[in-house]
Amino acid sequence: MYGPGIAPPQPRPAGQAAAIWLRVLFTALPVLSIGFLAWGSLLRLALVRRHPLDWALMVFDIVAIIVGYLLIGLAHDNTDSWQSNVGTLTVLVCMFGTPAYFLVMDIRRGNTRPAGYGAPTGYPPNPYASGYGPMPGPVHTGPVHGGIPESTQMPSRTGMPNRTPMPPQSPAPAQPPAPRINQVRAELDELSDYLRKEEGR
Repeated sequence: MYGPGIAPPQPRPAGQAAAIWLRVLFTALPVLSIGFLAWGSLLRLALVRRHPLDWALMVFDIVAIIVGYLLIGLAHDNTDSWQSNVGTLTVLVCMFGTPAYFLVMDIRRGNTRPAGYGAPTGYPPNPYASGYGPMPGPVHTGPVHGGIPESTQMPSRTGMPNRTPMPPQSPAPAQPPAPRINQVRAELDELSDYLRKEEGR
């Protein structure tokens, strides 16, 4: 009537879907804004990674976009001038180089998270996360005399069982199963009587 309780469901990694959507958004932001908001991806990366290189690249990206569009604006009459070519190339590098750098660094940051990252508090650690499973409990081997096993395996710190010998016990005296033998004897007697009667006919 009262069985073991139902185990709570395994919690999913918190915010995994949100992290994927943010990655897609900040990867597409420089392309969709034609380079104007390319600095937003680097700002996100700098806030998450807290690396000085990301802050420097964000400032460089802002300056490069401003200079690129200024050069394009100065050469609006002559689209074949060096200002137009350099400005267009600068904007294209910011449009496609920034999301590529953001994507590589964000994926690398996600792969170098410590084990158990994002697990909610209040839950016990998953023993199967390491791939070895839980430590084995006592394993009883050998025949049992009087309810005590001959040897017991206890887990060690390395996870390999240590054999702890138990003192030998005197075997219990063997008692013949008398009721079963008597029953077989009676059946054999009946069978021999029946065969004698059949031979006498």
